[in-house]
Amino acid sequence: TLKTWKILSRLRCCPHRATTIVQAILILQLIEEGRYAG
Repeated sequence: TLKTWKILSRLRCCPHRATTIVQAILILQLIEEGRYAG
């Protein structure tokens, strides 16, 4: 899944911020697919 996210190829920031961005993208993707339970 991560390989299809084009934003990650252009991401230039600290690892902590990158982790937060990836988590947010994952939640948005799960919401879109209807699999988010939180």
